[in-house]
Order: sequence, then structure tokens, then C-alpha cells
Amino acid sequence: MDKMRFAEARRKLLEKPQSKGIGTLGEKTVHAVLKEYYGGGEENKEIPLGGFVADVVSEDGVIEIQTRALYRLERKLEALLPLCRVTVVYPIEARKYLLDIDPDSGELISKRLSPKRVKIWHGIAELYGIRKFLGNENLTVRFPVLTVEETRIRATEKKRRADKIDKLPSEMTEEVVIRRKEDIAALLPEELPDEFTSAEFAKLCRINADTAGKCIRVLSVMGIITECGKQGRCKLWKKTEG
Repeated sequence: MDKMRFAEARRKLLEKPQSKGIGTLGEKTVHAVLKEYYGGGEENKEIPLGGFVADVVSEDGVIEIQTRALYRLERKLEALLPLCRVTVVYPIEARKYLLDIDPDSGELISKRLSPKRVKIWHGIAELYGIRKFLGNENLTVRFPVLTVEETRIRATEKKRRADKIDKLPSEMTEEVVIRRKEDIAALLPEELPDEFTSAEFAKLCRINADTAGKCIRVLSVMGIITECGKQGRCKLWKKTEG
């Protein structure tokens, strides 16, 4: 992770003409800044390969930025992984500031920190959508942990919900890199008991039941944990030995 290079990528994108949207495909700002950070020069971006358009092609292989729903990369990964190394980048918006804009004047009305916390385990849960490729030697997953500012047009009496305009990443605070199952295993809480349920896992990781369930399935598919019985109606899990 290079904080200065990330800041430079952010500055470069903000200074670009915005008449046709940020980036040649008009992508959102988070996607565009990450593509600039990981991709470098324009000659490396949006390259046709294997019947698809790759976000970035470099000497290290293909880099794909996906800001949501990793399962959407399934067909692309099927085509590209036999050909070259692929790095999937999925941002974790750990801290989000909400900026409300007055719909009439365009002035900033308020800025506050969202109570919602996105954790690395939300990214691990997303891996379930590409689980068939986990363990492939050509696949690397990077989770840049970001602070973002979400700009919204404040709701009016006629419109109860605020309209989201865009999100601007302000800082990268960490980067988690997954190349092999040991990288995921290293994220497990130290307090995890020898045997545990999905609910206990959720409590320790401070995530909801749905996210915990997906994480459990990813950990199981990767052979990091093994089912070892039941506690009432709940499955019991333990770390896989060896």
C-alpha cells in the first residue's frame, strides 16, 4: 500500500475534465481512482482480452476493479484465469462520511460520519460469489480499506429519500491481500473458540448473521474450517487441522 500514490491518483482524477464522466467508460469515482492507483498510464487501461475488456493490463497481468457483487466477474474470470494472472480489487468502505447538499443552492448543509461500519469480513463474504476460483494460483484478491465521502442531495417534503450523487475516496488506510487460504486464515479472531457456531463467529467479527453465514461457507470451501457436529440446530465448526 502506498498512501502517497493513492493521494496522487485521487488528485489526478479530480483534475480531469468531467464533461463525459470520470474515466473513458464514465465509471463512478471510487472505481476510477482505484483504476488510476493500480493501473498507472492510460495505455494500460480498458484493453480487449479473452473476449472481454480488462480494466488494466500490465506486466503483472490483468487487474479488475469491482466495487460490488463479485459474482458478476465469474464469466470474465473463467476466460482470463487460464491465460494470465488476474488481480481482483474490491474496496472496503470502512468509514463513510455523508455530505448533504441543499437541492436549491447547492451548498453543503451537513457532514457526518455514517454509523454503518464495513469490515474486511464483508469482503470475505463477497468471495463466495467467485468461490470456484479460490485457490487458483493465477488469482489474487486485494481489499483496499478506504475512507469515503458520499455526496447526497438532501431529501425534500416531496421526496423523502436523499439522492446519492457519487462517492469520493479520501484515504486508503490499509490493504488486505489474499493469495492463498493462509491469508484468509490469518484474519480469524484470536478469541475464536475450538468449536463455534455461525452466530458466535458473527458476534466475534461484529457482523450480521447473513454476512457470517457467507463467510463460514467461504472458509469451508477453502478448507480453513470443518464441520464438527451440532449445537442444538446449529452447525458446529472448528479450524481444520494441518
